[in-house]
Amino acid sequence: MPLPDKTKTALDELRMLMLGAQILLGFQFHGPFQNARPSLSLYEKEIGAIVLCVMVVIVGLLIAPSARHRVVERGEATQRFNDFITRVSMLTLAPFALALGLDLGVATSRGLGTWVGLTAGIACGLSALGLWYGPMLFRQRHGDADMVTSDEKTPTAAKIDYVLTEARVVLPGAQALLGFQLAIALTSGFNDLAGSAKAPHCVALGSVALTTILLMAPAAYHRIVHNGADVPEVYDVASRLLLAATVFLALGLAADVHVVIGKISESQILAHITAASTALVLIGLWHLWPWWTRVRAHGPGNRDHVL
Repeated sequence: MPLPDKTKTALDELRMLMLGAQILLGFQFHGPFQNARPSLSLYEKEIGAIVLCVMVVIVGLLIAPSARHRVVERGEATQRFNDFITRVSMLTLAPFALALGLDLGVATSRGLGTWVGLTAGIACGLSALGLWYGPMLFRQRHGDADMVTSDEKTPTAAKIDYVLTEARVVLPGAQALLGFQLAIALTSGFNDLAGSAKAPHCVALGSVALTTILLMAPAAYHRIVHNGADVPEVYDVASRLLLAATVFLALGLAADVHVVIGKISESQILAHITAASTALVLIGLWHLWPWWTRVRAHGPGNRDHVL
C-alpha cells in the first residue's frame, strides 16, 4: 500500500479509537452529577475518579499524533509518523480496556450485586485485551519490503485530507465535553456547587465552545473561500486552526476535571492538583513534546515554516 494511503488509514483508525473514548469520557463527566450519586459507595467514587484520569490520558495520547503531524512532520506522509500512530494505538488500548472494565463492573454491580459486577468487569476487560492484542500473535513479519519510504513530497490534496481527518479526530473529544457542559447546567447537582466551583465550569464551557468553533472552521474555510479546491493555503490555515483548538481543549479539559474531581472528592486542593496536572500533561503531549522533537530533528536554527 502506498505510504499516503497508509497514513490516511492510520488516521481513520485513530478516529475510531477516539469515538470509542468519547463515550467513556462523557460518562465520567456526567456521572458525579446524576441523582444516584449520593448512594454511591466510597470505592465507586474512587473508581470514577481513577477512570476519569485514565480517560483524560487516553484522549491526550489519541490527539498527540495530530499535533505531531502538524509540527514535526509538517503534514507529510512518513513511515515514522505511521509507526508513531501504531505505538500510540497500542499504548492506549490497555488502559482503555481497564477503564471499560471498571465502568462496566460498577454499572453492573448497581443492578446485580458486587460479585456479579466484579465478574462482569473482569470479563469485559479481559475480552477487550484479548480481542485488541490477540491479533498480534498472528501478525506476519515482513522484511524491508514492508518499510515503505519515499523522498517525494506529499500532494497538497492528501495533506488537506490529513488535516481535515485530524480535526475529526479531535472533534469527538470536544463534542463529549460540550455536551456535558451544557447538560449539567440544568441538573440539581450543578446548582449545589459553590460559586468557586461553577466558575471553572464556565471557563471550560467557553474554552470548549471556542475549540469546537476552531475545529469546524477549516471545513467552512475550504468550502466557502476556495470552493473545495486543493490549494496549499487551505492546509496552512487548517493546521494553525487545529493547533490553536488543542490549546483551548486542554484548558477546557483541565477546568472540567477540576469541577468533577472537586465534586467527587469534596477537596478543592485535590481538584487544583489534578486540574494543573491535566493541563501540564495535555499541553506537554500536544505542544511541548512535538516542538521539542522538531527542534532536536531540525535544529534551533531552522527557519522553515512549521505549518
